This record gives sequence, C-alpha cells and structure tokens, in this order.
Amino acid sequence: METVLQQHLLDLETKIQHAFDGVQQHIQEMQKLLHPADAPPQAIEDLDAQLAPALEESAERQLSSEALQLKKSAERQDGALTQGHLRLNSHMMGLSMKAAEAVGVVGRESLRTSFVEMTRSQQRSPVSNDDKSRPCHPGRCKPWLPNSKFRVSWDLAGMFLIVCDAFLLPVVIAWDLDITPFLGDNSVAARLLQMFSIISMCFWPLDILLNFNTSFYVKGTLQKARWAIAKRYMTTWLAFDICVVALDLSAGMTAGGESANSGADFLQPLRSARYLRILRTLRLLRILKAGKINVLLENLVISMGRQWLILAFTVGKMLLAIGAVAHILACAWFGLGASLSDGTRLSWIDLAGIKDLPPAIQYAHSIGWILLPPAPPPVRPESGLEQVGCLVCVVTTVLVIGSALSILTGTLNEIRQVNSERSRKRRELRIYLQTKAVRTELLMRIMSYADYKMARHSPISFDAGLISPMLEAELATAQLGDTLQGHPFFALTGRVFPQVFADFCRALEKKFFCEAESVFSAGLLAEMMYITSHGQFSLCSATDSSHLEFEDECRYFAEVALYVEAVMHHFSLRTESFAEVFALSGSKMAAVLANSPMCATMFIEYTNEYLLHYTLPAPNLSCVEVLEQQSNCAQRSCESNSFYLELYVDSRRVIRTLDLNYLKVDDLLSPPSFVDHVLRSKEPETLDETVKHLRAAFVELHPEEGLHIRYSDSKEQERAESGILSLIALVRDDYTLYVSPQKPTACLSSEQWQELQELLVWCCPDHKKMLTAIFLLAVKGLGKFRSLTRQLPLDCQRPESAISFILSFYSAAVPSWDELDQEEEELVHGMLQLQLGFNFAQMLQGENVAANLLQLKEKIQNNGGEELLKVYVMYLLGFMSGLAGGTGSRFMTCSNAKTVILGLSMLKNALSEKPAPLYWSYIHHRSVAMQHQPRKPEDLAVARLACLCRAQTHQDYEFLQKAWQELTKVEQADLTRHFLADGITSQAVVCEFLPLCLERAKANAFVRVPVLLEVLVDLLQAVRSASQCRLTSDAAASLVAVDLADLAAFILMVQNSYIFQTCLARAKLRATEKCRFHLDMTQENWRRVSEPQSDVVMLASSVHAMQRRQEHGEHANSQVKALVRCHV
Repeated sequence: METVLQQHLLDLETKIQHAFDGVQQHIQEMQKLLHPADAPPQAIEDLDAQLAPALEESAERQLSSEALQLKKSAERQDGALTQGHLRLNSHMMGLSMKAAEAVGVVGRESLRTSFVEMTRSQQRSPVSNDDKSRPCHPGRCKPWLPNSKFRVSWDLAGMFLIVCDAFLLPVVIAWDLDITPFLGDNSVAARLLQMFSIISMCFWPLDILLNFNTSFYVKGTLQKARWAIAKRYMTTWLAFDICVVALDLSAGMTAGGESANSGADFLQPLRSARYLRILRTLRLLRILKAGKINVLLENLVISMGRQWLILAFTVGKMLLAIGAVAHILACAWFGLGASLSDGTRLSWIDLAGIKDLPPAIQYAHSIGWILLPPAPPPVRPESGLEQVGCLVCVVTTVLVIGSALSILTGTLNEIRQVNSERSRKRRELRIYLQTKAVRTELLMRIMSYADYKMARHSPISFDAGLISPMLEAELATAQLGDTLQGHPFFALTGRVFPQVFADFCRALEKKFFCEAESVFSAGLLAEMMYITSHGQFSLCSATDSSHLEFEDECRYFAEVALYVEAVMHHFSLRTESFAEVFALSGSKMAAVLANSPMCATMFIEYTNEYLLHYTLPAPNLSCVEVLEQQSNCAQRSCESNSFYLELYVDSRRVIRTLDLNYLKVDDLLSPPSFVDHVLRSKEPETLDETVKHLRAAFVELHPEEGLHIRYSDSKEQERAESGILSLIALVRDDYTLYVSPQKPTACLSSEQWQELQELLVWCCPDHKKMLTAIFLLAVKGLGKFRSLTRQLPLDCQRPESAISFILSFYSAAVPSWDELDQEEEELVHGMLQLQLGFNFAQMLQGENVAANLLQLKEKIQNNGGEELLKVYVMYLLGFMSGLAGGTGSRFMTCSNAKTVILGLSMLKNALSEKPAPLYWSYIHHRSVAMQHQPRKPEDLAVARLACLCRAQTHQDYEFLQKAWQELTKVEQADLTRHFLADGITSQAVVCEFLPLCLERAKANAFVRVPVLLEVLVDLLQAVRSASQCRLTSDAAASLVAVDLADLAAFILMVQNSYIFQTCLARAKLRATEKCRFHLDMTQENWRRVSEPQSDVVMLASSVHAMQRRQEHGEHANSQVKALVRCHV
C-alpha cells in the first residue's frame, strides 16, 4: 500500500510540475509590467488594521442579516482584541446563536419593526433626539401624572375637605345650622361655615376639571391620551361627582338665602326644614370618595418605607375612625333629644338642663354620653325612642371602637415582632462576638454595620403567589427601575421590552459594604457590572494619582465585564461610609435575555457596537475622564442601535426630507470650479485654504451641517477629506503635503512617490476624471451610515447600492450630484457597479481569486472601458491614501505603499492581461517579498495562504511552512487544489473570514493553525459536495462562497482541542443562495466551548487522529487523481 501511494505521489509531482511551469511562464511575462521583486522585504506594519474599513464594505454587501450579525460580532471582537485580552464570553456567543436561530425564522427586520410600532402605540415616542418630549400645543397643558406632587397635594386637600364635611354635616343637621355662602350673622362660627361653603363650592367643580386632565395607569402603562382619560372618568366617578356638586349648589343656595339682600321668593318652597334636611343628608355621599383617597395615601406612606411612619398612619387612621364614630353618635344622640324636646314632652336634654346652653356645652354633654354612658341612663321611662337610642349607641360604641382598638393592638404586636426579630439577631451577633473575644473597636464596627444592614434590608418577605406575574414585574420596576434607568441602553430596554427590563431589575444583586471597604480593586478581574446606589464612595487610580468622591449617585462600573471573557479593573472603588451597591453578572443577564430572542438580538447588536467603541483607559486619564469616556461609549453604542434609530427618529437624519442646497452660499465655489482650480492654479495655497475651499464646494463635507456630521461619523469625514487632499497633493506633485501626517522614520520614500506619480500619469487626470473621483471620495461614506441605510428598501441597503439609490431618488441630500454632467454621472454609477463585486483591499490580502479579476474586467468593458479603469485607479489612489485619515496620507507609509503600489500596478493591466497570470503574479511577488521563491505548486499555495494569514515577514512565512508540514500529503494536496483554484478553469471556494480564522487559530493554543487546516479540508469537501447538488454541469467551474464568521467566533472561544477537531460533526452547512453557504456552529458546539481538557478527551483526540490517517491512506488514490485533473 505504501509503495503504491508513493508511486502515485511521484506521478502527481511530475504532472503538476508541468502545470506549474505554465504558471511560471505567465509570471515571467508579467515581470515586464510589474516592478521587480528583488528588493529587500519590509514589514507591512499596520496594513491589516488600516484596511479594515475597506474590507468591511464587501462583506456587508454580500451577507445575509443573520450572517452579518455574526460577522459583526467577530469583527467587533477582533477590534477589541487589539488590546490582547478582550474576549466575548460564551454566554453572549451562545445567546447570539440562539437568538439568530429563533429570529431568523420570522425575520429580524419585521420583528424589530413590530416591536417598535407596539412601543409607539403604547407611549408616543419623541420625534427627535434633541427634543426628548413631544411638544404641546400652546393653548393646552400636559396631563398631570397621577403621582405628581401637585396631584397628591390636591388629593390631600380633597381628603381634608371630606373630613371637614364629615365632621360638620352631622353638626349642621343636629343643631339645625346652615352651610351657605350667604352670611347669616356676624358670629365666628357663621363666618367659618361661610368660608368652608365657598371653598367647597369652588374646589369640587375644579376637581372635576382636574380629573379630566390626570393620566392613569393601565396594566402598568401610563395612559396620557385625553380621550382615554375622559372615557375612563366618564365611566367611573363623573356621574357621582356631578350629582354631589349639584347637591352642594342646591343646599348652598336654598339654605340661608333669606338672609341675602335680594328676595328670592321662588326658592321659598325649597327652604322648608324637610327639604333642607334631605339635601344636607345627601351631601354625606361624598364620604364614599374618601376610600379612593385613603388607598392613595396608604400606598404613599408604604412607599416611603419607614416603619414608624406606617405605624403613625395606622394609629392615626384608627383614632380618626373612633373619633368619627363617636362624633356621629354624639350628634345623632343630641338630634334625637332635640327632636323629642317640645313644650309637652321632656327629653334627656331637658333632664340634663342643657337646652338653653351654648352649642359647645351641649356637644360636650352629648359626647360624654357616648364615651361614658351612664347606667342606668337618665331618661324618662316612657321615652321608648331614647331607650332604643341608648342601646344603639352602646352597641355601636362597643363594636366599632372595640374593633378599632383591636386592629390597633394587632398592628403594634406585628411591629413588635419585627423589632424583636431584629433584636434577637443583634443579640445573637453580640453574644457570638463576645464569646470569640473580639476586640472592642472591631465589635463596635461590626455592630454598627449590622444595624445599618438590618435597617436597609427588611427581613420580611411575601408570598409571590399573592400577586400576578405582571404585578410582580411592575413591583420590581418600581423598586429598582431607577437604578437601571440612568444607563442609556437599559433605559431603551425598559421602553421597548418592559418585561425584560423588569427581569433585569429582579436579577440585580444587592451588596452591602461597611466604611473603608473595597468594592473592587485595580488589577483584579472584573466579573460583573457594579452600580452604586446609597452611601459615600471614592474612586481612585492604582497609584492614587487621580481621585473622585461622590455620594448617593447611580454610577456604572465595569460594564464591559458583562460582554467579554476577561477584563481587569483599572481603578479602585472604596466606600467612605456604609453603602449599597447593586451587581449584575453576565450569566444572569444572558439567562434573562434567553427568554426574549428579539431583545437578545438588540443586546447583541449593542454589545458589538460597545466593543467597537470601547478602548482601554490611558494611564494619563483621570477618573472623571475615564467615567466620561465609558459613558460616551455606552451612549454612542445605544444611539447606533437599530431599535433606537427606529424609535427615536431624528428629523435631521430623515433622508426623504433632507435638503442641503441651503448650504450653497457661493456659486463660484462649485465642485467643477474647485476641480478647475486644483488642476490649473499655479499659485501656492495653504492647507487651511484648500480645506476651506473643499468644504465650500462639496457641501456634503460641511463641518457643522454636512452629511458625515449629521450622521455622527467624524472619522469617516476625516477619511474622505484625507483621501481628497492626498489626491490633490498627487496632482500638484506636493510631496510635503502628502506625507505631512507621517512619522519621519516611516515616511514614504521619494522613489515610491515617483511610482505613485507614474500611476497618476497613466490615469491621465483631466477635469472629468478628477471631479468623478473627488465626488465619490466625498460621498463614499454614506453607505456606511446605518441610521441612513435603514431608511432605504432592503435590497438597497448595501453601501454601493445605497449610494446609487440616494443619488437617483434623494439627490437633494447630495447637492454636488447636480453639478455633474451626464458623462460624469455615468462614470460614478459605473464605479459603484465595479465595487459591488470587487474589493481592492481584499485583493491585497489574497482573499479574492482570479475569477474576481475576470468579473472586474467584464464590468469595466461593459461600463466605460479603459477610461472607467483609469478613474477607478485614480479613486483607489485617494481612497487607499485616506484610510487612516490625516491632513494628507497617514496610511501610505513606506512599508504600506509597497503592497498598494504593487496591487495598483497589477490592476492597471486588468484589461490588457489575462486575469489568472495577473493574479498569480501578485501572489508571486508577495511571496518573494517574504524571502521565499515559489518553485512548485505547493509553494504557490503556501504563498497565498501566507497572504490570507496576513504574514508580513520571513519568520511569519516560516511559521506557516512548519504548520503546512504537519499536514498529511493528502491534506496538502487537497489544500493545494483549493488555494490554486482560480474560479475560471476550475471551481473555486471562497472562504470568507478565513484570515480572521487563521489569526485566531494562531492565538488559541487549543486550535493551532495545522488543526484549523485539517478542519478546513473536511469543510471544503462538504462544500464541494453540497455545491454539486445545487449547481448544473454548466456552472461547475464557478465561484462558491462559504461564510466562516461563525467558525471565527467559535475559534475565539473554544478551549478544547478535541471539541474543535470534531466541531463540523455538530455544525450545519446552510445554503443561503445558489452559490453561497453559511456555516452554522449550532448550540451543540457553543455549549461545549468551555469544556475542559481531560484524559478521556485526550484519548478521543488520539483515536480521532488515527482514524483520519487511516481514511486518508484509503482515499489517497482518489485525492491524487482529483489534484491531477485540477492542474493538468
């Protein structure tokens, strides 16, 4: 078997060498067109980091929404990992997968829109980020909140009037007095009754109007709509209030009207004693409304959380009830005696001798009868009504007052039990400390902290079954909602997903600290987010060079610990007094989000943005600056979230109404005149003048109202201006301006400057080409503004498609577009079409294949020919120069220019040369730059792998060569077939995010590059087999794309080599389009990312390796034949 295999491999070497000789011949022909590659290699420093914006474009254009989410997750982590220690934790990665699977069935966009529309229907969203509340009409006022200070004060005033009414009405009926706005006599009592009548007759009609202007809660949602308020009030208390107010007005106008100056004789029939008593009695109905206000006051007192206040309220309510009952009985007892006392009969009033005494003395005797009833009662034996009245008074007094006293006693006992429980715990703690002989100073500190904790933490719990889940959620929100509302994204969660927000409130863990205790210390691992609540705190740096003190403030610390695997605290937080801190861990947050896939999707998107904007604190920053930096990071990430952008629509960013024509202040500074000035002006011009003229001509770059500033992307504007200024410097041959942002040690060399000038001369920069390139550089960033692209149709949200759509339908947002003639507009659309299918930055990394160059060639031929190619190369000169920003080109240093010049030199021959030789010439030169001369097909495959792996030096290449040698011959042959496939004569599989997978495999000791290549071999076989089932025979030699974003994220997290080696067995290969696949790692893989290494795992790994060798030996013959067919 071994002999046969060796013979087949020898035949393979011979036949492939002939195919390779043909490639070498093409490469030699290209030497005349490309620069010699025998120069000493230089490290391409920071090339990949600076190419990130360009690489981002093509991936976003091609991915589905689910793959894009995973791609963003991988890239955001990659950006965060530049610090070397930030790793997205397994909770978030697993949550991302679960949410993507659940949401992907229905569609993320439709679900997000439905949630946002639901939120808007429940509570109206603001129309602008600058105005957080809906403006009211000048003639209308906002509805009062039900728990606002004014409304509570008004209800307290109403409660006071009801109590006064309940006290006065029995007195008025018993002593036949009048409560009327008309003054009957000049006594003090009459004046007080008059004042009370006037206040009451004014207050209660106003109360009706105020009830029409008070919002209310329905199912925990505040209702502010006036029609809803009116409907609710009309179906509840309106009829009752109108009747009682009418009774007030009737009683007030009929009682005492005879004392007025005007003789209202028509009211005389209503002034009889019978009608007056009826009206006065009916006014007691207002007491029914006291129950609603009593509930409000009781809830208000309970919400204050003070035991003594609850006790005082309970005691006061019981005393008020006892007094009210005694008062009513006393008035009734006196009224009974007064009704029986006439000229012929004697009542208890006559027997007591108080008939002619003042009313106050009479009331004192009457209340004395109720509180201290004499036995036997001094009434006439034949007065049956008085005997019955005595019995009723005694029975009522015993039942009502006795019951009230019993309730009061029970309340006191409950509070005593609570206090006794605290006293018992305190006593047990003190005894324990004394038996352990704790020193006095420490004992006092412990006892003080115990008193504080028992005061702040109630030992009383409740039965959760007594309240519904909705009420329990509202309770959690009411108790801890303010703690999370200060964070912008948690506030957004509370608005869009209130139930999830309530779960977050319940997930908060309260921690208590004594004085001078560390909440967390600098240098320790951050495991959760901390939220300060109550107490005095001190935040200081590790060296105590920066210090910040605050008290009773909600501040958020170590939020990044919720999202990443490991991060350290950079500051120390200490308490200066007894304090409370809330903590939220990543596991609890993931458990809450697991029940809401749409909310989890929103959080994953926010996490990606947060890690993109998050940077480690610089050593020279103060505590205040670091807190502000982290707060801004959270705010920017929240404002970039798609849910936030749909909920808070900024009128300045609505593309259908955006018109920047008002920024044109001078017709002389139009884009064509600016380009003419650049090409023809011979007078020297300062940089500031050039920038000023540029911004005036292209108003999209306006420093205050331009497109980039409106969509909050100053970095993108800096790149655009840098690219334009660099292109202007090339046209004017201004080397000083071009290299002004570069360091002297890495500055672009004069020889390279000449090479750039030769490329520019080849482009023949005239007015038309220059205007087209500068215009596209100025507006290229529009396609990256997500708050803009989400306003466009789904099929027009890719960067280039978005720009084309805006130029076609919303040209008012891009005034410079109207300054272009028809030929220039066609060139712009042709350029956008080129970039839809070809990405130059990916070409520099070897991600593309020769077929992509063929597609580029065909598009150029169909959309303008060589002139379009020259405009494209001129545009790329500016675009690549401006990748890193700066007033000039910060990116095009000596090391970076080498690769860019090589790529542009290859690209300018795209029409005249065949794509395959052109492509492999570039790979060949990259290999030579790393001091390796390809001599056989395998070497060329390793050279392309080095480009994909972002190798920069000879040492990087040697590392890959060693990894390649660890593979079996069959695996090497299969990978050679893959890396040498051009997509023209043989089917090519384009593995998206393969460079990211290789980079993370190098950093993960449990994966390693050789193991990744082994997995890649199996994956390629599966992709080819799946593509053959989907493609026809005519399409066999084509491009097949497979998205490895999920695999890249998995490589970052996996901590077990065997789990990674066998991950494809648990993964799914999902076809998204005809020639496109997406590798889903599934939950089975994500659940095992943290599985530790063990003896069983190592044994399984060994068996797996032996099985692979056996399978490769059995299938060696078929693999060799496939490789020969590929290259012969």
